[in-house]
Amino acid sequence: MERSIFPDPPLVTVVIATYNRQRLVKQAIASVLGQTYPHWELIVADDGSRDDTVAEVRSLADPRIRVLELPHTGIIAAVRNAGVAAGTGYWVSFLDSDDLWLPHKLEEQLGLLNRENKRWAYGGFELMNESGETISNKAGTYSAISGWIIRPLLRCEASVNIGSLIVERTLFDEIGGFDSDPLLNFREDYDLALRLAMKAEAAASSHLVMRVREHKGRVTSLAGGGNERSGYAYRHFLGYSPGKDLERIARRQLAFHLAESAVNRFLAGQHSTAIREWWMALCNGDKGRHLFSSLRRMIRGKGNHIQDISQ
Repeated sequence: MERSIFPDPPLVTVVIATYNRQRLVKQAIASVLGQTYPHWELIVADDGSRDDTVAEVRSLADPRIRVLELPHTGIIAAVRNAGVAAGTGYWVSFLDSDDLWLPHKLEEQLGLLNRENKRWAYGGFELMNESGETISNKAGTYSAISGWIIRPLLRCEASVNIGSLIVERTLFDEIGGFDSDPLLNFREDYDLALRLAMKAEAAASSHLVMRVREHKGRVTSLAGGGNERSGYAYRHFLGYSPGKDLERIARRQLAFHLAESAVNRFLAGQHSTAIREWWMALCNGDKGRHLFSSLRRMIRGKGNHIQDISQ
């Protein structure tokens, strides 16, 4: 590490939120243990697991690892917030219990934050299957966009994966941490990134820093309703009174997801709800090709769905 403007050495609080992940959580922890930067504490925040997840973690003989046992709520934001509150690090960073960090993750990002004097950073990620083999990234090619990234983040031109994030604790506290609104569940990470991007400039690592595991047990795969959840995230963002320019972008994104949700509902036989959501898409500013394409798809009853761009 080069000479730092931060506490030397700065301690990083790493939070792994987990639930019934006995098999995978040890792999996630191993990727933290394998970091080239050694000054971290790991809080494994367990959301009331009913398997042997807690026992597996407690069996690891490393004083830097602690288990925080919580009653089960299913609200990932609350679990992560509790993990952050249990730590003392100058920086906070997150890793899902089915994902992996690359060994240089913390060292590279702390060096970047020090050089650029920024308060938060993110980096690239790749997808892997259950066996750990690299698979194609459905979100497209990662773009390392630094600075004030709120506009590209709203447009989904920048992608901030929660496991690639590292944030100054005081900044995390200033924006209120994760929002525990149950309707934001599984989009709470995007909401956090949007609020970070409005508050401070970002430092983007140009390299991959983590791997995301695609598997049947992934919570975003099990949750369903991706367009409804993404739509709510944009509706929630509008409540921050972000200004006319950002509001216009958010409404356009909201309209996209409303129109896609309308198609899904229509094909499921929920015709009145579909028509209402399509009308809401129209009212939120989507008057372009996508809106009328979605209407044609409803009329024709064809399921040629456009990929949910928020995944």
